[in-house]
Order: sequence, then structure tokens, then C-alpha cells
Amino acid sequence: MSRPRKKANRDLPLNLYYSKDTKSYRYKDTIKNKWHKFGHDRQKAIKSAQILNAKLMVSRDLIEAVMAEHTLTLRQFIDDYREKVLPEKKLKAATLDLYKIRHRQIGNALGDKPLNMITLKQISDFLDGFSPRASNQTRASLIDLFNHAVARGLLESNVAAKTMKRSEDKQRKRHTKEGIKAIREHAPQWLKNAIDLALVISQRRCDLLNLRFDGIKDGYMYLIQQKTGDQTDSAWLKLEITPAFQKVIDQCRDDVDSPFLIHRKPDRKREYANKEHPTQITGHYLSTEFKKARDAARCYPQYGAKEMPGLHEIRGTSLKMYQMAGKDAQKIAGHASPDMTLNYLKGHEFAEWVEVSPDLDISEFTDD
Repeated sequence: MSRPRKKANRDLPLNLYYSKDTKSYRYKDTIKNKWHKFGHDRQKAIKSAQILNAKLMVSRDLIEAVMAEHTLTLRQFIDDYREKVLPEKKLKAATLDLYKIRHRQIGNALGDKPLNMITLKQISDFLDGFSPRASNQTRASLIDLFNHAVARGLLESNVAAKTMKRSEDKQRKRHTKEGIKAIREHAPQWLKNAIDLALVISQRRCDLLNLRFDGIKDGYMYLIQQKTGDQTDSAWLKLEITPAFQKVIDQCRDDVDSPFLIHRKPDRKREYANKEHPTQITGHYLSTEFKKARDAARCYPQYGAKEMPGLHEIRGTSLKMYQMAGKDAQKIAGHASPDMTLNYLKGHEFAEWVEVSPDLDISEFTDD
């Protein structure tokens, strides 16, 4: 039961109050718990309060019924999604980190909004703040979140799916042989080893860093690619230890006791955190040190900042060299389809059409 009103306010409409000290009126918005000054004119203040009460003072039961549908915020749904849905996806650690980044960005921008009141314009404005690639990645995360919300009956439709995917024009240029040589000259030995491995075996950064000496058995290096190892058999690689490969392996052996081919002695003890071994090198550190060596080499003065090739582009150089030597670049890369290999080959100055000769003997299927 509400508290009885003071004598000075008993003949005033609900939520309107009179102050003897200031001889003025004020109105309390009980929805936002905010006070508004209504001046000294009694009749004007009473009339304004009556109009506001008629508009704002809806039945409490009706308010609670409506608000019950708006209490689940996007941030709360993201927390629930991360707890119940993500574990079932069985994603790699690097992919989970990317999900975490995107979810944090989404939560910071839209997290406090009721899930079923987020508009198309709000999402579009949010996505416009990213580069095309980051925008598309974030859009994919939003679509995935909203798909699960629709499936649970929390939304009628997926508003995120109505946004437009942006065109991603690749800006990074390809390496030149001269550029790679110059970078190697400015790189410490462990980074030279990483560059040489990337050229010889054409693997991604994460797979280069996961190579271990105990993965060598009976003349082969056994490698399950981290990105696609559980999606395609082509990512399970048995790499022959050829003379070229052996040469780089020998380069990686030094006086540092490490299970990893690519390794370094850490500068500080705190570098041990979140590592399988103190000498292990993270992907971020490898890319950062590669950039330092590239910048020191000044090998691409004609390129803008966004055009500078990184360690990842060495893989494209390697695959192109294999192709020019008549080797099966798709098999070496562990790609499930030729299109994936072509994506890495695209953009080289010496790019050429790939000629395929379909000569499979199918007589066992056609002869009677």
C-alpha cells in the first residue's frame, strides 16, 4: 500500500507535488524515476499532470506483461549461447578466440538492447564501422546468434540476415623473391627457419608452429592441419622428408631444448603463460616479428600499409612455385578443392591458366 500524501499534495493529481520552500510544482515520472519542474502556475501544473498520468499510468499488470517480453537482452542471450551452443560446435582454439572477439564487440555495441527490439538499422550502422572483411565476419556471427534465437522462439525472424554482405577486395600484394630474400636477411634465425618451412611445405602459420620433432617417423612428418583436420581427409598430411625438407629441419636444431621446430628462448618468465612449452612461439608473435623484419628490409617501398604482404602470403608464393615445377599444389596445400588452391595462386605476376587433362579410364563402368 502506498504512503499517504502530505496535506499540501492531497488535492493534487497523482505524481504532482508542491514545495512550500520554492512555492513551485514538480512532477515525478515513475517509469524513469525522474523529476520535472512544472513552475509556479497551479492550474497549468495540474492540467499537465493529468495529461501525463493519462498517457503514462497504464495498468501495472499490462506493463509487466509487456516488459516480460523485453527483459532478455542480447548480451544475456550471447552468454547463454556461449555456455550451451559453442561447446557443441567443437571448434578449434583459434576459432573460439575469434568468436570471443566478435561476441565482445557485438555485446559492447548492442548488448544492453532487448533481443527482440534490435532493428535492422541498428545492426547496419554497427557493421558499417568495420572493414569489409571484419564486417562480414561480425555479420556471420550475428546471423548465427539470431538463427538460434529464432529456433528457440525468441524472435520471429533473423533481422541480421537482411543486412548486405560487403565486397572484400584483397588489398595485400604478393611477395617477390627479392623481397623474401631481403626479409630473411633482417630476421633472427628462428624466423628464417619459419620462412624456409613455409616455402618448403606450404602450410599455414598455425600448422608451421605446431610442427614437432617427435612428429617425424620413418622418413615422414605427420601433420593434421589445425583449421580443417576434422573436416576433410586431405588435411591429414604425411610429408616425406626430402633433402630440401631435411635441410630446414636441421636448421631448426640448436642448443635450445624444445619439442617444436620453430622455437626461441623466451626473454621473460611471464612469456610462459598459456603455452604448451616455454619455447613455443605464438601466431601473433610470429606475425609481429615478421612485420618488423619486413619493415627493416624496406623491400616494398611502392606498397601502401594495407598492401604489405605478411607471412601468410609466403604460402601463395610456395604454391605457385610448386605449380610451376609441375607439382600438385592442391595436394601439397592439403586443400579439399582446386578452388581453394586457386585462391592462393591468384594475383601473382606470372599467373597462368591451369590446364587439366581428364584421362581417367572408366571402362570398368561402361563395358558390358
